Amino acid sequence: MRLLLAAVIGYCIGSVSSAVLVGRAAGGIDVRKYGSGTAGGANVGRVLGIKYGVLVACCDVSKGMAAAVAGRAIGGASGQMASGAAAVIGHILPIWFGFAGGKAIATFFGSCVLTAPAAVLPAGALWLALYLVSRSVAQASAIASACLPLIGWVCRLPWRQILYLGVMGAAICLRHIPDARAPGQGRRPRRPGRPTRPQVSGLMAIAVGVGLCLATLSVVADSGESIRVRVGLVGLAAPVVLGSNSAQASLRIAGSLEMPVALFQPDNGGKIICVSPDGTRTSFESPVAVEIADLVAARDASSRGSVRPLTWVGQPGHVYRGQFELACGQSGEMRLINILDLEDYVAGVVPYEIGAGAPFEALKAQAVVARTEALALSGRHGDEPFDVCSSTHCQVYGGATAELDRQDVRRAVESTRGEALFWSGKPAPGAKYHACCGGVTESAGALWQFDVPYMVGVDCGALGPEAATRGAAAIRDEEALRAIIATPNTGDFCYGSNGYRWKVEYTAGQLAAVLAPVIGRFEHSESRVVQVAVVERTPRGSAVRVRVTTTEGEYVIAGEYAIRSALGGTVTIKSGVFVVDAEGDPPSTFVFSGAGYGHGVGMCQYGARGMARAGYNYRAILEHYYPGTTVENILRPAGS
Repeated sequence: MRLLLAAVIGYCIGSVSSAVLVGRAAGGIDVRKYGSGTAGGANVGRVLGIKYGVLVACCDVSKGMAAAVAGRAIGGASGQMASGAAAVIGHILPIWFGFAGGKAIATFFGSCVLTAPAAVLPAGALWLALYLVSRSVAQASAIASACLPLIGWVCRLPWRQILYLGVMGAAICLRHIPDARAPGQGRRPRRPGRPTRPQVSGLMAIAVGVGLCLATLSVVADSGESIRVRVGLVGLAAPVVLGSNSAQASLRIAGSLEMPVALFQPDNGGKIICVSPDGTRTSFESPVAVEIADLVAARDASSRGSVRPLTWVGQPGHVYRGQFELACGQSGEMRLINILDLEDYVAGVVPYEIGAGAPFEALKAQAVVARTEALALSGRHGDEPFDVCSSTHCQVYGGATAELDRQDVRRAVESTRGEALFWSGKPAPGAKYHACCGGVTESAGALWQFDVPYMVGVDCGALGPEAATRGAAAIRDEEALRAIIATPNTGDFCYGSNGYRWKVEYTAGQLAAVLAPVIGRFEHSESRVVQVAVVERTPRGSAVRVRVTTTEGEYVIAGEYAIRSALGGTVTIKSGVFVVDAEGDPPSTFVFSGAGYGHGVGMCQYGARGMARAGYNYRAILEHYYPGTTVENILRPAGS
């Protein structure tokens, strides 16, 4: 209903013919009976003079923008497109002026300023170049309109925007083709009362216009079901402050109480206390629902005209989309849960996992992987009242703060809307990823003892069948691994990245202090660490069992993550692929030399960056790191 309302309002706005109104006010004539017979700025300029033509063109651009703004307020991005498309049709077939209008190039331009801003300048430049060559507005408009989908693709616009440009560009192109074929005919005066178009042409315009409107309404709507995600925000201490990012919007608490800012804290009885800015305290039964009360007034901090709801947590600047729920656990601690659409969640993961500055195709690959992993992680926290957490335990989710600063992030998410990895025709049960593989990715079966057919070791520098050769090759011995670490392969896609090769040095005393939480503190002051030896590795070289020998005994640490954590943390010991050198007798220094950053399973994020810079698209990146998978849409078409 919102899309339909947006379309109706857009059509009514577009039907206001500024050309007819200016013609009547300035010359007391109906411009449709003169010149080319159309109600547009070009014809007004021919008949009444250039200044009136410019005035009409500006008015037509403005009504296209007004329709887009109205549509956005009613139905979001889809409403914006529906209203813009309807405004174009209204200009061509205005209900207020006998369904005899113009060719809508200016109105369409105005709608695109807000609907597809990235395409405006390239399209305008192309139109100007064509006009300077042909000296024909009709020919320039027809060709430029036909090229709009290509412009959208080159500008890497989301597919919905490309479709919008293609559909509406086709309508405008059809309106200009007759005059483009015979540009001189449009300058002959027409007899008063003569139709502006032959009857057949009028009927065709109506059929095309109505058909395009319906197609746009059905296609630009969100293409599938809305999947909601409940994210438990970790690392927040009670009490929690929530507020609206807009002075015109307020928080609606538990469906009734409204205020711009509120502080929440648990009480001893399992309830949640809401403290208003004036100090008023209100008690609520757990859980408490919190949402933005005025969605129309709430705008993105980026000032790009979005009306998606935003809430800041703790202080302004840390903003989140969607709604919130506060709940008290059995032990009395308060949980803050962010409830939002899956696509908004993915947009809040991508910049924090791969980095907002990554190449566009790498951002798209990360979006698909993050979406796949989110579906697989649902329920990981058992009885907790949320699906996933916001830490590295699941995926790092930071809300909308980073997304708002980088338009590419939202574009990457929208471009891959609903897309996830599939295996054997079904959604893949997870898609792990890591920062840097160091040259070869790890096999999930070897590292975690559960086989995943598409998460096997692959070469980060080779493509196709050859990628599995080095990835599956067993490390013959410790010396072979040392040689690999010491001689980096400059052909690896992740070569030179953070963690590709690393080294950590401990004194014997420092290492004893680092290991103390695992092996315990030495009873005697003269006791020391004698040896750190890797006794079991995966075929890739990841340490999965380490023996620590001290003067007081031997200790075995099992598991790649446990080993890295025990030896200084996963940030210090960046991966399980390392060798250890002891200096001195007895050892006074231990040097850890390694390759890679993270567990090494699945997509290498720096490798994805390198592949994108080399010209590979996101599907090729995903096919390389998850061989045998396909990229499919998990969302059912609307209405299916």
